[in-house]
Amino acid sequence: MQYLIQIDKQLLKWAYQSPFRHIFPIKVLIFMGDGPFWMIVVFLSALIGQLSDNESYTQLSIFLMFGFIISNMVFTPLKTYVKRRRPYANLELHKDLHIEIQNRDPGHGSKELESFPSGHALWTTLCVSLICFQYGYIAVLLFGWMIPTMMYLRPHLGVHYPSDVLAGIVIGSITVGITLLISPILIKFMNGIEDNAGYLFGYWAFISVFLIVGFKSWLKRV
Repeated sequence: MQYLIQIDKQLLKWAYQSPFRHIFPIKVLIFMGDGPFWMIVVFLSALIGQLSDNESYTQLSIFLMFGFIISNMVFTPLKTYVKRRRPYANLELHKDLHIEIQNRDPGHGSKELESFPSGHALWTTLCVSLICFQYGYIAVLLFGWMIPTMMYLRPHLGVHYPSDVLAGIVIGSITVGITLLISPILIKFMNGIEDNAGYLFGYWAFISVFLIVGFKSWLKRV
């Protein structure tokens, strides 16, 4: 176990000590990995699906919402009860690694005891994977780079250990598997109620509640 802990620390040190510049693309990447960005993607997928009568976008919005709900059942309790100090707030870690780690992402990593797991890694893994499964190789080319980028970025910013990121990826991957396993049932259910008079209202009411609750949940963690 000590060996794995040391690997975790050394990977953190390597990522953090890479040259850093607080430039606009970094801010964009931070935003793209967080919950609100992916909630916007859910809304746009639903809207495009409705306006263009394209079932694949509607299905994607449903898969993403289902994935968010399932993953939050694990993510929220872990964030609440696992009190792991973020790298920048761990003075013993600084002494051990002989470096001073600063919080390079104060907008999303201000709560010192919420290091585990990485939400950015979880949401990015979950959403990018579902998009790629829905749209194939073209989606992999367009969005696949986001997962390894987020794996590097969170330790580089001093707000997560590599193990936090790995935990986020594992939770996201398991959620993707559950979502894809349940997806035929979801599609069958949605197709079965699509012709009902109140379907459209109920669909958008659910999306509205999802976005409001999701955004409020996110505000509690930043």
